[in-house]
Parts: sequence; structure tokens; C-alpha cells
Amino acid sequence: MPCRSIRLADHRGREATIMLVPRQKPPGVSCVDPSGSPVRFTRRIKSSETTSYKTLLSKYGDPDSLAHALIEDDPEIDLLAVGHETGPCDRVHVGADGQPLYSARMIEVIHDRKGNEVTRSEPENMPSNLVPDESPRWSGKLISRMDVIRRYAFTRAYQLRHTNTLEYDFLYGLARYLEDRASLALVGSGPKGTGPLILERNGTSMKGFLEGRTRGETYLLTLHLAAFELKKPEVGS
Repeated sequence: MPCRSIRLADHRGREATIMLVPRQKPPGVSCVDPSGSPVRFTRRIKSSETTSYKTLLSKYGDPDSLAHALIEDDPEIDLLAVGHETGPCDRVHVGADGQPLYSARMIEVIHDRKGNEVTRSEPENMPSNLVPDESPRWSGKLISRMDVIRRYAFTRAYQLRHTNTLEYDFLYGLARYLEDRASLALVGSGPKGTGPLILERNGTSMKGFLEGRTRGETYLLTLHLAAFELKKPEVGS
């Protein structure tokens, strides 16, 4: 994951371009098997084209016949392929007939919560907005730590680091401000500083939350990124 920079504003009206460093997991083995050996993660084959639902439906004619076949036998399992390691993989787009597409045209399709298609259009190239053309804005929106972890699903985390004494003063003051209030600050784009953050071109829009901690003259300032907000499911009447 490459290093990036972000243009930030703080509660004192200051602003600076700060280096983002991906947070790394602590060294050491986190998972072991019953024998104490480290667990190795690998990709394995789940199914093949010959065992896809569409192929099996065309073979058995109708859903009822396919259901009986699934109960009596295991036609959905390719015993010669399933469970094997895949090795390095490339993504291949296929058409409705299961054949590879050599000249695919990407279309952006938006669905509602029930899975119904709402709109369909050509995708637009969205540039990264971590370093905006205009001056960044301090959103002024603080959310308690407990509320943030209950409402959002974090997918990435970056540590903000200084490269000179001026940036140190900027980041230390921001970390101390957030620690004293036991809150995370919403960091975003737009005129109010509450819009989505896009890390790379055509990347996923995310909400950013700054968390600050200090110990003596040292600080830890972390940018948590959330791609999803957790909401209660709608209960039908």
C-alpha cells in the first residue's frame, strides 16, 4: 500500500499537507493450528463453470429436476477441481454465455436496497481529493469513540506523521485536542469538510475519522476510513 499525503485543517484554523503511512499489524503470528504451526492463507477453487447454476439448470431442464438431482447426488461439486490451490489469479470478465469477454465496456449500475436496478450509465473518472485544489475545511463535527465504532465499519487506517517541527506542532495539538474530548473528528472534502474522501482515482468514497492520543511529548494521530455505515434493517409491517 503506497504512502499518500492529505491536506488537513485543524480547530485552530491552521492547515498543512501531511504524510499518510498505512498502519501495519504488529509482528508475530496471530493464528496457529492445533500443532502450533502458523496458519497460511491461500486461495482455493470453489466451483467450475460445469457446476454453475446456469449450466446445471440447462442440463436438468427445470428447477424442480435440478433440486431432486442436488438431493440425490452432488452435481454442483467438481471433485477433480474443488479444493485445489489456485495460485496467482487474474480477473476475467465473462458474458451471459460464460465465455470470456475480450473487449468489455464497463457500465455503472446502481441498485436500491431490494436489488432493483435504479440507473445505468457510463462510469465517470473520479480523481483523488486528499489534496484538494481549494483550502481544506475543519468540519467541527466531533463524534464520541463509542458512537463511531457502533455506526461505521472501518476498512483502512493510516497514521499521520510529521516531517518537520511545524508539522509536529500541528499534529500534536490536533491529537491533544481530540484526546481531551474523547472524540474522533470527521474529516472530509467539500466546503464544509464533511464530504467523502477518495484515496485514489476511481476509488471508493469513504468517510474519514481522526483519532488522537498523546503520551508526554509524543502523539499518535490515526485516520480511520469507513466505506459503510451500519444501519438497523428495516422491519416490514
